[in-house]
Amino acid sequence: MSADFKFKGPFQTELAAYISEKRRLGCKYVAEEEIACAFDVLSTDYDCSNGVPKALVDEFTRLKPNWKETTQKKRISFMLNFSRYLINHDINSALPDKAALHSVQESFKPYIFTHEQISHIFEMADQICPSHKKSHIFYPVFLRLLYCTGLRAGEALNLTMQDVDLDAMKISVKDTKNRHDRVLPIDASLVKYLKWYKEQIHGVYHDEDLFFLTNNHKHYHTGNCNVFFVSLIKRMNIPYRGYKNRSASIHSLRHTFCVHSLEKMLHDDIPNGVALKLLSCYMGHQSLSATGRYLQLTAEAFPDLTQKIESMYGDVFPKVEFLPEEVKMPYEE
Repeated sequence: MSADFKFKGPFQTELAAYISEKRRLGCKYVAEEEIACAFDVLSTDYDCSNGVPKALVDEFTRLKPNWKETTQKKRISFMLNFSRYLINHDINSALPDKAALHSVQESFKPYIFTHEQISHIFEMADQICPSHKKSHIFYPVFLRLLYCTGLRAGEALNLTMQDVDLDAMKISVKDTKNRHDRVLPIDASLVKYLKWYKEQIHGVYHDEDLFFLTNNHKHYHTGNCNVFFVSLIKRMNIPYRGYKNRSASIHSLRHTFCVHSLEKMLHDDIPNGVALKLLSCYMGHQSLSATGRYLQLTAEAFPDLTQKIESMYGDVFPKVEFLPEEVKMPYEE
């Protein structure tokens, strides 16, 4: 949306002031401004002489047939925050129905890969035929990075050379979705792949250069990466029915990291509360509740945790036993 956009509805002054305040606090508020624009347009159809009526709030947040559930969730979140802003400034405003938000949160259940599926994904990525696009170099490392760290795809693609400190075995994640910069320790097995990628792609570089570069030295796009990933899992006979229907996507690697990490920590008798706090910090979640739902998913995916059966799966970080010293792909043998 253009910087000179002007709201025209009955709350034009309040909307502009609200967004300005959020940005002064460090929030980007780009997508939220588009939501505010939709609210501004809809508000002109209602009598707002006494504030924001409940009918307007209900219609603005009502789930439409062509929406993703995340769209409704974003609208409810915006409406809740803006309504509280208005109330704090002595303007009446109805609040969105919390039950509607609860139903959205409960209805979505992410796809969690099994350990065997993760191993198969890596095997298939390792067997990509070499080409000038360098997909055979990028995807084996990129997919392992997402699974081993739980990074969002966009966060990983925005990493610069100075963000990836392979000697110190850590990654600095900046300018994130929730504005929570964080430093992630990484496993030695992942470091080997990152070093291999660096040797293949970055002969000469500057600290500010992107770590992941296309063959023409441009930025990878998250959408293109997801399209490739979906084509890969389809070959594994994992059905894809769209994001709303709990199908696997590249973001599922982040969800899987959460569940597999909790599985490992609970198997090691780390208390639930400690495990959740550690994982929430590592993931960059805004609250423990955002991480807590993965505890239920872990119990569903690994019911034998409650019996503490010893025959559990291995470490969350993928180990490559046949490559103890260096990384090589099948086509390099």
